[in-house]
Amino acid sequence: MSQGINYLHSHSAIEREKRFKKHIVLVDEEYEKMFEKSVPYVYNNKMYLQVHILEFVKNGGAFKNFDS
Repeated sequence: MSQGINYLHSHSAIEREKRFKKHIVLVDEEYEKMFEKSVPYVYNNKMYLQVHILEFVKNGGAFKNFDS
């Protein structure tokens, strides 16, 4: 989890750096149960999940500019 944040949030800095498609959001793996479909993604030896942006918004996700 990023800097003590304990709510569903994105990692926009990583998404931008890795040039993710605009409909994909990167979230911490601890939120896996909130999503029907997710794809594991490892960055700097940390596991994240790629999820569809519409599902992210539906679950109340907040867009952040985190890079870890």
